[in-house]
Amino acid sequence: MATTDDAAAAERAEVQALIHATAEAWNSQDFSQVLALWDPAEPVPFYLAEEQENWFIGWDALRGYLTPARPSPAVQGIREEMRDIQVKFPAPGLALAAWWMHFEMKIIGRRPIGEDVRVSALLRRTGAGWRYIHWAESPMTASRYLTKLMERDVDQEKFAPCHERAMQRLRIKGN
Repeated sequence: MATTDDAAAAERAEVQALIHATAEAWNSQDFSQVLALWDPAEPVPFYLAEEQENWFIGWDALRGYLTPARPSPAVQGIREEMRDIQVKFPAPGLALAAWWMHFEMKIIGRRPIGEDVRVSALLRRTGAGWRYIHWAESPMTASRYLTKLMERDVDQEKFAPCHERAMQRLRIKGN
């Protein structure tokens, strides 16, 4: 007999699988696949894309963003990866998830760009499985993002001996 912990773990795995399927839908370049992962019974879906100024609220706005009549010819490809997916169940049939999304995109005439974005979503269990009703992308502040880039550019192996020498000098002066 399955325990409630087993059932929660199975539901958590289902939500995580849908989030990974979302990345694959974006990676397919057929964004109608992303739209298909939303609950069609939701009267007013909410979506916040990190590169947009405002929310997409309602089906017309969501469809206009995900499946526009004329897709942007400037976008030459999108790739996403999801990681560190955390899920909790605030009420029966609802899941709240938070994770990191690695996003890469190529715009015509430019080199590809990428970033890590925090994402949270509210999902509802439907007859077709878990589906989105709310999605919000939350990029880091500019100062935090620049700090992270500068930290990443440090050659830790070469810097470590310099740091140790400096710390030894400080310890000697401090005594």
